[in-house]
Amino acid sequence: MACSRLQAFVALLVAAAVTSQLAAVEPIRLTHDGRMKFTPVFINGGEDLVFVEIQDPRMYRLQRLQLADGEVEPVHKTVSAQEFDPAYSADGKYYAYLKAVGTLSVGMVISSRKQTDEVQLAPGQGFSGYRNPAISPDSSLVLFSFAEGGRQDIFSVDIKGKNRTALTGGKGINLWPNFSADGRQVAFCSTRDGNFELYLMKPDGSEITRITENPFQDLRPRFSPDGKRLAFVSHRDGNFEIYLVNTDGSNLQRVTEHEERDDYPAWDPDGKSLVIVSEREGEHDLYRLEVPPYQASGPGVPASRP
Repeated sequence: MACSRLQAFVALLVAAAVTSQLAAVEPIRLTHDGRMKFTPVFINGGEDLVFVEIQDPRMYRLQRLQLADGEVEPVHKTVSAQEFDPAYSADGKYYAYLKAVGTLSVGMVISSRKQTDEVQLAPGQGFSGYRNPAISPDSSLVLFSFAEGGRQDIFSVDIKGKNRTALTGGKGINLWPNFSADGRQVAFCSTRDGNFELYLMKPDGSEITRITENPFQDLRPRFSPDGKRLAFVSHRDGNFEIYLVNTDGSNLQRVTEHEERDDYPAWDPDGKSLVIVSEREGEHDLYRLEVPPYQASGPGVPASRP
């Protein structure tokens, strides 16, 4: 009897250890050069990633990582100016990115992936520029952040760069728009209520709703493929880490925990993992991180609590 009890106890310990290991799956390193990287985005149905990399102190370039073999190559074979913030349409027809104009300004380029037509939107006068482009799932709109008249607003244009419209009303600093997969909502971050928090709105700028409420910055929201959650970056626990929150503000979950920086989450199209930029011993690389499944309600702390 005592032997069978001991065997049962050992079995429980083994099961608990396996469960613990499964709950703490280590991120998978995807790049190994250690150079500074920013803003990864999945393309081609999740087969490739496009991201920004500093190749030397004078040049930021768009790079494409083929996940099947780990090969990295530039998106544009030859460049004459620095490139930032790639955004791709869900249908694969268009992409947008930022391009340095001179030394102090940044313009935006909207380009067809299969044709040669492209639209270049010039920045305003002086030190100014576009930031954070996002393309709607149906390729009808491009959103971006732009400083104008003493405020940082989110604007929209059509895919040809026309019909510019201000969306966020000139209240606070408004950045990082991101469309839901069905195109019905836009997540963004804003200082309209004091510090950077997460918000949702309709693509026309209506029905702005606050999602988080915390004394520290919440930044760079990204919709999950099913539209039920946002991945974002915050230093609410001391340094930059990755968090998940339901779009109603419930079930806040921290999914990274490291003394160095974790940033720029991008959802895998399957919704089961994120690719992030992580700093490890001073090196910056892309990592794939499994995330817990969606819960309508659960043990996570509500995002509205400081």
